[in-house]
Amino acid sequence: MPKGVSIMAKSSTWGEFVEGTDAGGTNIIATSQGPGGGGKSHFWLTAPDPIAYFLLDPGGLKGLLSNPLFTEKDVRVLDLSKRLDFGRLGAAERVVRGLEVLAEFDAHWDIAMRKARTVVIDKEDLLWETKRWAHDEVKSPNPLAFGDLNLWYRALYAQAEGAGINLGVIRGMREVWGNIGKGKKGFTGEQAPRGHKEAVELAQINLHHSWDDEEREFTVKILQKCRLGNALKLLGKEIPGMDFPMLQQMLFPDMDME
Repeated sequence: MPKGVSIMAKSSTWGEFVEGTDAGGTNIIATSQGPGGGGKSHFWLTAPDPIAYFLLDPGGLKGLLSNPLFTEKDVRVLDLSKRLDFGRLGAAERVVRGLEVLAEFDAHWDIAMRKARTVVIDKEDLLWETKRWAHDEVKSPNPLAFGDLNLWYRALYAQAEGAGINLGVIRGMREVWGNIGKGKKGFTGEQAPRGHKEAVELAQINLHHSWDDEEREFTVKILQKCRLGNALKLLGKEIPGMDFPMLQQMLFPDMDME
């Protein structure tokens, strides 16, 4: 070795780093969007039970749980929908109601993280609206900046993934407002999901649900976000009659279905 040259010993430790593997579990965190009657709730009731179902959509489960497909499933429903009549309340009353509903949601979310295999939020945009009324108002006893509101929202996804639980985030649709030509603004005829702007990014897969009237069945399309499975094959794919077990098999073909 030339004089004056030294070789530093190669570090044998990566500290808290571990060797990367794909053994992170087979749970699915997904958004489900689409028009009313497209089968979003139906799809999530085919997921593994026990299912903790946070119902914020008025009548959103009416008739479904008596369907023979689901009568044997263990579905636990927290119905918050009847308390979300914000449009009939004054501003101060909306804050109080929002705080009450969110306290109940948070307490039951912790229970769901311990006991459920699948958690469904129906609908996500109503939950986000409730959070904003509870904390993002001048009259709120605990006003929060949008950064804090967003942190709370992101934590739902992080906790579900950490617990290895399936999470279904159901989203309604809205008409898109924008340029319609000749310098005019109006509804463009396009549809976009309502709710939190980061939902698509936080989920592992985004689904669009619709009803095929000719074939008399629900269809599910995998949108332009699929972090699981063979994304090159799955992105943009539309699958007639797809339920949750079919999606699991597509994303994790080697998994034990139990």
